[in-house]
Amino acid sequence: MKISRYIKIDLELLRLDTILGFDLYLKGPRRYVLYRSHKVSFNDRVRQNLLSNGVNSLYVLAQDWSKYKSYIENNLTSILTDPQIKMETKRQVVYQNSLNIARDLITDPTSPKTVKRSARVVENIVELHIKDKEGFKKIIYLMPEDYKIYSHSANVATYSIALGMSLSIFSKNELYELGFGAFLHDIGKSRVPREILAKPEHLTSEEFEVVKRHVCYGRLMVEGNPLVPRQSILPILCHHERLSGEGYPEGRKGDEIPIFGLITAVADAFDAMTTNRIYQKSLSTFKAMQILLADDRNYDRRILFEMIKLLGPDKMAEKQQQNEMDYVQLYSKS
Repeated sequence: MKISRYIKIDLELLRLDTILGFDLYLKGPRRYVLYRSHKVSFNDRVRQNLLSNGVNSLYVLAQDWSKYKSYIENNLTSILTDPQIKMETKRQVVYQNSLNIARDLITDPTSPKTVKRSARVVENIVELHIKDKEGFKKIIYLMPEDYKIYSHSANVATYSIALGMSLSIFSKNELYELGFGAFLHDIGKSRVPREILAKPEHLTSEEFEVVKRHVCYGRLMVEGNPLVPRQSILPILCHHERLSGEGYPEGRKGDEIPIFGLITAVADAFDAMTTNRIYQKSLSTFKAMQILLADDRNYDRRILFEMIKLLGPDKMAEKQQQNEMDYVQLYSKS
């Protein structure tokens, strides 16, 4: 299949009076035509001229795609506050941006630039949730079906922030600290051998011990970093601790586990269970929550109930083959 040299972009995402840094093209009947040079600012007259001629999208060269992504990332705050942009588009842009940055973070986890970018995208995720309280369920449908460390990091941050908001006990800054820690929670896996992380079978006990070190690696990588608040270290350190005391790395139990750790533990487990892994197929939302609720020794039930409320009847019933009473019984426990 021939890969196009041009990629379609939304006109509404281009900011007025900015130098784009990439050329814009119009799609003609036979070929793509250069419309706007990368050196010329994009202004309202240009936008209105395009809209009046029924043009809602433009194209960039595939080789300029990274420049376009950087442009969107640098202008994301402006995009979020623009009342002319549909909320659906804002969700897509924020989530995709979180994936892009999470991928770069796993590749280069100690880069100050990438950590700063991670902090900004978490601020934008928090802002999106505040502006779009009912949009969480729609963001879930944007999440990839297959597990990747970077998409898992973005997903866990999204779930954790939504849970934090639903609990109604955190300030905006605390939501940011929670979300930032959740975004960084698996950063230590960058130091775990790839052949272990990508192993298609279940790990041996020795290999699992190596994987467990990612928690301490992650803490060491962010401790002392002025860009990472102290509270944001808690999700990294505690997302594998369990109420029973059978978790790791410190075997904390009950009240010894901070609330950020309890929230991230649920978000981490739920996302891992509902995405396809190398060695197992994903579970339905209903089945995953059923398993987590049954494990009352390890996961905080108040947080699990908040997750059920956030997911709502439609998502909980998705791919669920039993009758509707199963869902009603599960939901009524919350």
